[in-house]
Amino acid sequence: MTKKAHVLDFTPAAFHRRLDSQKPEESERAATVLDDCADGILALDFALTFAGFGYEARQLTLSIVGLLGGGGGAVEAFDGELAAHVNCSDRTIRRWRSAHFKESKFIKFSLLEIIEGEYDADQRRYDKTSYRFTAPDYVDSVVSAARAADLYPSDRRAAVERAAEEHYGDIPDAPPRRRSRKPRRAPTVKVEQAFVNASRSVEKGRRALRELSEDSREALLESRQGEELRRTLLKLQVDIAGVLEDFPQSLEREEIEGGVGHFVRHPSGRDQNEPEAAEVAAWEKLERRAAGAPLVITREVTLYTPGQPPQAPAEDMEAEAIRAEGCGEV
Repeated sequence: MTKKAHVLDFTPAAFHRRLDSQKPEESERAATVLDDCADGILALDFALTFAGFGYEARQLTLSIVGLLGGGGGAVEAFDGELAAHVNCSDRTIRRWRSAHFKESKFIKFSLLEIIEGEYDADQRRYDKTSYRFTAPDYVDSVVSAARAADLYPSDRRAAVERAAEEHYGDIPDAPPRRRSRKPRRAPTVKVEQAFVNASRSVEKGRRALRELSEDSREALLESRQGEELRRTLLKLQVDIAGVLEDFPQSLEREEIEGGVGHFVRHPSGRDQNEPEAAEVAAWEKLERRAAGAPLVITREVTLYTPGQPPQAPAEDMEAEAIRAEGCGEV
């Protein structure tokens, strides 16, 4: 019995042409894989956010799902192995797991089944921790519903969020939704917060520069990096000056810049009231008394007669003369 096989003999040029003809299909296939990954991560992240998990607890779940996939199996790993996968430190993994335990205990819900390893006295370390994802069906249903929606081609994230919200109740023992939208801040608050943050950043940079050693600071300021930093600070100075031009000048500042050495505040309109009659009369009386009195009042006082002992010290007589002049007894 004769067997036949179909053999294609390609020249290098023909082989490349065939590969080029297959590239569009391969790129479409790769895009589909990336779409599946992105949609699944979005669906899972929305579910965790609806349940009330914070950033660190969500990071642990997303990292574990990245290792497990959607097969529903379990993975056993040391903290160092997870850290190598996520490209972080062991301490970060332990912090994420601690946050997950704390928050899942508070809301009494979790999408991860975590079984910590027992302590091995011989090896002086804990065994591997087991992780299992418990809601792969939820992610599949959310992604399918989102792609079937008319909103998906124009806004994929919004479509996945809407589908995740609609199917959130399908998760067993899911707690009530805890996600609440942040109140919209007024534009004036955004402006103020932006400049407050800029001020804090400048102060932080000034402290960091001051904390450098003298040699390090001198090397930085004389280097190309220091020159770029100087240009950045000069531009920041110009920008701040431009912003300050929009603010009205205060009254005190205008008086200081326009004065001739005396800081005089002109009375406002409400302070320019007519004086009362009693005040006018008292002032006119003072003017009359001042006009009728002599400019200089003299009085001759014998302080000491030669040949006779003084009846009182000269200082006492001089004080008496001053008192009499002040009391108008002259």
